Amino acid sequence: MRAVKSDLEALAWLDVTELPGLDDLHMPQGIIAEAQKLMAQACGAQESYFLLNGATSGIHALLMCGTTSAKVIIPRHSHRSFWGGLVLSGSSPVWIPGEIQPDLGIALSVKPQTIAQAAAMHRGVEVAWLTSPTYYGTCCDVATVRQLLPPNIALMVDEAHGAHFPFHPLYPHPALRDGAAAVVNGLHKTWPVLTSGACLHLGQSFFGTPERSNWNRSKPPSTQWDLRLKAAYHLLTTTSPSYPLLASIDLARAFMQQEGMRYLERAQSLAAKYKSRLNQIKGIRCYGAELTTFPGVKAVDPLKVVIGLEGIALSGIQMARILRDEYRIEVEVAQPRLIVAMFSLLHDILDWEYFFKSIDNIAETYPANGKAEGIIYSPPRWHMELTPRQAFWAPKRRVKMEESLGRVAGEMVAPYPPGIPCLLPGELITADIIEYIGYLKSTQVNIQGPDDPNLEYILIID
Repeated sequence: MRAVKSDLEALAWLDVTELPGLDDLHMPQGIIAEAQKLMAQACGAQESYFLLNGATSGIHALLMCGTTSAKVIIPRHSHRSFWGGLVLSGSSPVWIPGEIQPDLGIALSVKPQTIAQAAAMHRGVEVAWLTSPTYYGTCCDVATVRQLLPPNIALMVDEAHGAHFPFHPLYPHPALRDGAAAVVNGLHKTWPVLTSGACLHLGQSFFGTPERSNWNRSKPPSTQWDLRLKAAYHLLTTTSPSYPLLASIDLARAFMQQEGMRYLERAQSLAAKYKSRLNQIKGIRCYGAELTTFPGVKAVDPLKVVIGLEGIALSGIQMARILRDEYRIEVEVAQPRLIVAMFSLLHDILDWEYFFKSIDNIAETYPANGKAEGIIYSPPRWHMELTPRQAFWAPKRRVKMEESLGRVAGEMVAPYPPGIPCLLPGELITADIIEYIGYLKSTQVNIQGPDDPNLEYILIID
């Protein structure tokens, strides 16, 4: 107990606030302003804003830059935070499908042509979003998407898992370098940053060029996107920021600039070596650079280790539980047919070797008799009846799941991780949706969103 008190006292010395000399996050003119400037330089941005509520708050702020009548193109396999941003902004989503990998039943990308077609079909689109990289490390062809979009449509990227990309040429291109107007990085995912530390980066095109007339600075200030962004940022950001969290962001930025290249080089070499070794284990398949042959995938983050379990008598959820309980390994994602291990640039050869031996032991202990059986379920098609904002304010009531067929959902259902909804408020509950929710229940994956964790009941909109 005395040691705990000592640790808390040491931490308390760091937990300062906006004292003289420590600057003000909402009006930075000193050390915070300098730290954000250094961050922008390190990541190739025009401006950078520190985020203390994860990448979610950056996505919300960017969605609030547009007008309430705007339409926003968003891939359906995007994170649940997009729905919250649409509620706040009042914008209407133009959902587009992702490309599903058939053996695993997961969305890995969006084809550039899919986004271009959506932009051509829908009037009033102001922004197109990409999720790149995905939870599985696959990156979209950002440069081609930018080329195919009309110049008056901004391209923004949820790059939460790609903050390390600018610091080594063998990793995928940062989205800003390929033409994105703005990106959001969840720094705590791939940098040595305290949990929920993130950053919002703005590229040159965010501030407007002559051909992007709807962003032109000659317009009245009320229509300027950069001013709206600042207003949204201050609206969403706490006035009591955590200085330990801010310090961890600044220290990690300095580390990435000074040591990132060396550590990422080692990490890339270890990933190549051990993915090859993992592929030699009977019963599993470790996916890697070959995923770039999949439609819409431009590059793959080497630090994401995607393992398919075709010849193992375990589901991904079961394997993850064994890894946790018996080997003290926590994987990033566990789904019925796969697990995803997420390595950092700080993991060394001993970490990789231990992971390899653990997988090898489990595969030898639980061999399958032939190819895995059963249906591979992919998230069903959506049918939006109300916008997110309309659905948020609509009156709701609880019904049994089997009585919800044909009704409009009043709550979200999202397997987590990765936090990608299969049902959103305002969408029609179809037979396919009910069947898919039943499948999720049978796999025992973690679910976020519903008021009833057992999914025996669901909220519908009256």
